[in-house]
Amino acid sequence: MNAMLGAVGTPGRHDVARRRPLSGMLARLRTPGDRDVRPSDTLPPMRRVRAAIYLCYAGEALAFSSVMARVPRFQRAHGLSDQAINVLVALVPVLAVAGGLLAARLSGRSGSGVVLRCAQPVFFVAVVLLAAAPGTGPLIAAVVLFGVAMGVVEASMNAQAVAIERHAGRSLVNGFFAVWSGASIVGSLWISFANGADLSLMTGFAVPAAIGLLIALATVRMPLRREHERLIARQEQRRIAQAAHEQGREAMVVPWRPLLVLGAALGCAYVAEGSIAGFAVKYVRDELGGADTVAPLAITAFAAATVTGRAIADLVVRRRGAAWIIRGGAVLAFAGLLAAVLAANPWVAIAGFAGAGLGLCSVAPAAYAAAAHHDPIGQGVAVARVGVFNYLGAVTGTGLVAVLAPLSGYWACYLVAAVLVLVLLPLAGRFDPRPAPLAADPS
Repeated sequence: MNAMLGAVGTPGRHDVARRRPLSGMLARLRTPGDRDVRPSDTLPPMRRVRAAIYLCYAGEALAFSSVMARVPRFQRAHGLSDQAINVLVALVPVLAVAGGLLAARLSGRSGSGVVLRCAQPVFFVAVVLLAAAPGTGPLIAAVVLFGVAMGVVEASMNAQAVAIERHAGRSLVNGFFAVWSGASIVGSLWISFANGADLSLMTGFAVPAAIGLLIALATVRMPLRREHERLIARQEQRRIAQAAHEQGREAMVVPWRPLLVLGAALGCAYVAEGSIAGFAVKYVRDELGGADTVAPLAITAFAAATVTGRAIADLVVRRRGAAWIIRGGAVLAFAGLLAAVLAANPWVAIAGFAGAGLGLCSVAPAAYAAAAHHDPIGQGVAVARVGVFNYLGAVTGTGLVAVLAPLSGYWACYLVAAVLVLVLLPLAGRFDPRPAPLAADPS
């Protein structure tokens, strides 16, 4: 979900800063427009902005989890084979990558707030079209619209969340992730109820889509505009430049190697997350004999454990460090996935997915926080690069299921995911990095 946080820079543009005297840098950052701030450049009440973005996260998660939790009913309603539904589910994160890249390009021109306002209605309409599509062609078009719009919405939401965190000067992104996880619990519980009440596919999708549209309308004026994002960036650059001046640093490099390591760890975690989000419901229903009312609880348990873990993760990180929670989480996630693989009934698998959610809950926030240490000028380049691996991991996870499930069953996919989670153990130390050198703004 949460990956494309900004345009992905190239080494030539973002990695190597031109060396300039720090005094010149400070002077350049203190522009007349900053000394004499125009009324249009003042920030809106940030508490209201934060509340609005919380609601945006909740609306997107509610709709997305409702769709994912009803994959078996969706498959039957459209008469799709197992191979066809596996391909469609695997296609969604691929399309989301394209949507994230599109959002990065559009946000550079118009600001992420405008992009978010425009993309939200498209996404929720796409959710309804998934149920209403009358044939194969319209169904594929609806899936494409759903995947691309989801990528755009998530990228622009994440950009807004990062801007809010930068303004506050303290960690806040975990809270947005927690809201997303909490809303996904509500979505999966809604689908469990809808299946038990034998509600139509359209009703099951239309209710969360309508709630999402209401949220989009209620928050249409709340996201930060482009000038607000730029003002926040300038304020942070001045703080960092002053710190650089005090430390006597002359240059800044956004390195690739540590970001690739963090990205690899994040990707391995999202192989598991992608396979659980996309296919846990089908695994519990088709291979373990779970009822339609029970199968969606696989996502409910995963999301509940995730939001619980994220609620206490910041406290654990402050006391024990990010590496400690990543190592412990990797062991717990491995045990949970292994329990799901060996499960003889739906409830053991559901408990296993809950363990996996608790174990993996801190990987993404910790990876983004660690990446930010390698981008002290605060342009989001490092975070954006690491975020790409979020979707790559999800694509790999769903693709893994599409390939292995017809051959060996869904259990084999979760066994591979469990092994990949162990990669986090030797890489955990990279989640407690030393900050990169502070220095001149790259341009």
